[in-house]
Amino acid sequence: MTLAPVFRSPDAIEALAEKGYLDRLTDSLTAQREGETRLHELLRDVVEPEFLNPQFDTTDDITFLQEHFFLTLFDSIFRAIGCPPDRLRLYRLLNLCVKGLVVAGDNLFDNEAKMDLPLKLGRGPRFASIMQLLCFDHLIARIFETHQPALPMERVAAFRRNLLTALARIGTLEGSEEQGVTDFLPVEKMIDTVHRVRGGQLFALALIAPNVFEPESDREKWPVAKRGVAALGTAFQIVDDVTDFEFDLTRQSHNIVFAHIVHNGTPEEKTAFERIRANPANVHDNVESTFAHSARSVLDIAREEAERGFTDLANLGFWYPPSDTDLFIRAIAGDAGEFRMETLTDSQTVAK
Repeated sequence: MTLAPVFRSPDAIEALAEKGYLDRLTDSLTAQREGETRLHELLRDVVEPEFLNPQFDTTDDITFLQEHFFLTLFDSIFRAIGCPPDRLRLYRLLNLCVKGLVVAGDNLFDNEAKMDLPLKLGRGPRFASIMQLLCFDHLIARIFETHQPALPMERVAAFRRNLLTALARIGTLEGSEEQGVTDFLPVEKMIDTVHRVRGGQLFALALIAPNVFEPESDREKWPVAKRGVAALGTAFQIVDDVTDFEFDLTRQSHNIVFAHIVHNGTPEEKTAFERIRANPANVHDNVESTFAHSARSVLDIAREEAERGFTDLANLGFWYPPSDTDLFIRAIAGDAGEFRMETLTDSQTVAK
């Protein structure tokens, strides 16, 4: 979902590179690789070698950036705000663990076994996810134990409490969909109650550590950064709904395209939607062929949300221009959404 690889589209990659945006991420990308290496070193402190696989990082920069795009982006935002190197290292390690906890939780919901740690566990996706949850929790403790100078225990406790509280809010929404969703909230209400939680609050997890550990003299800019990052997360979740239309239909989960069709769609869209709801197994490519009106309207909402986020971040000194929000929207579609995004968006979008 929100943590899937991004900008699979060659056109989007080329446009980002031509405008120099990938180069602007180089320092953060290098630091992210170093952070992952350090986390794997700490993993040897929390689990015996018999349960570890050797790690050899041979991925090229583009592949690595696709897999770690948002954490790299957050690191770049923190740098632009003026966060010093020692705290950047701390936030990088903690946010790798936060991402790992989220992925492991998603795995349990979806009965998958995406591995963010080099664990050797044999078969069993649920067991692998539980082990990852335990390891990431222990890694957070180990990060604090090895940090120099020692961090105040009350702030460490505040970070862990705030993280668990935020995860509980997001998980409550995810859990509410386990039996399926049969009602379609109005679009604005769905954004506020679903997308600002599943996407916005999920991205805002990366801001928990700075909002706890930054000194009082620098604290005022971090809530603005959190608001900007949350807006990017909300936008990403809206785009994710467009690309996950069929998947969400079969599992009966919230999807903003469904909401737009039901409440604001054309008569033809409403009729077609009722037909495929009755037989979701036969839905194929209906977004770009049958529901293009609602899908494009939803993408407009995502653009507006992301532009607000980039405007907040630009006011703090972040380098990505809000005027290139369209490119970001195209870039964050996962591999499954590449063709759909190319079909629904103007051909000039990437070339701007």
